[in-house]
Amino acid sequence: MSELVIDKPGTYLGVRKGLFVVRTKGGGCSEFSPVELSHISIRCRGVGVSVDALRLACRFGIEVSVYSRGRPVGKVVGAFLGGGAVTRRAQLEAWGTEKGLAVAREIVSAKLYNQRLVVRQRAKEFLAKGLAVGQMLMKLEQEIGDCMNNLASAGDVDSVRAYEARGAASYWKAVSLLLPGELGFTGRVTWSPRDPFNKALNIGYGVLRSRVWSAVMGANLDPFIGFLHQPRGRHMCLVSDLMEEFRPGVVDRPLIGLAVEKPDALLDERLLEKSVVTVVTQALTRGDRLFERAVVEQARRLASFLRGDVDRYVGFRMRW
Repeated sequence: MSELVIDKPGTYLGVRKGLFVVRTKGGGCSEFSPVELSHISIRCRGVGVSVDALRLACRFGIEVSVYSRGRPVGKVVGAFLGGGAVTRRAQLEAWGTEKGLAVAREIVSAKLYNQRLVVRQRAKEFLAKGLAVGQMLMKLEQEIGDCMNNLASAGDVDSVRAYEARGAASYWKAVSLLLPGELGFTGRVTWSPRDPFNKALNIGYGVLRSRVWSAVMGANLDPFIGFLHQPRGRHMCLVSDLMEEFRPGVVDRPLIGLAVEKPDALLDERLLEKSVVTVVTQALTRGDRLFERAVVEQARRLASFLRGDVDRYVGFRMRW
């Protein structure tokens, strides 16, 4: 299964003889079988989509995601996706309780573990070359590990967030040591970043957010009731929660590799979005489809824990 990305204004998505048909403004035409697709992403304005195409997508369980400035803003899904009163009631009952705290603690523990892995793998490469930066990275990796070990003593969500923030400070400092100087990355900036790597992260996290959102709805969970992120406005807190476990592996690590090997792909505004979407999608759908399957499995694991079907929620941890 693959993802169809539409990122050119003037494109039209329709149906012909049971196949999706994509016609571009320049006269190009491509056909795609619905059985080969898992997602359709519309990443620009000025795209036409027929009702028949939407019906075909719903019939085959293909989600259509619409993006604005790199972030998913809407989906078209089948009518019965996201039902399940029992799971949602259990989710609401767990909010603000020890059970919800256990979920928040485990999510952050898994995130820190995966961040530590990203840093350690790169540190070993530098150490093998006899470069001093390897020692600096190992020190920062240990700081992340200390935060992870101290999580067990976190008695409330604020303490969990504090350890997450402390680990993030060490992690992003390590990332800054890994990137080429011309990218100008000095730390994580979420809102309106000016440097290309932070822009790339925001785009990559948008792709991940769409996939986690799908998994949350598929597990009959409410995307707005989370356990780690504070509820506010229209923020899908649970989607942000479950994203944390996958940010290092699905987005950060591939983008660090892209920045090191092909910095021009990030420095050129014309190439930035397409380059990021390509590497993040490849990470999700690589040969063994580890991450793509894990995103779905983690949402189901959480639902099972909230309903009481299993004794504990276990976060996703990458292999060393």
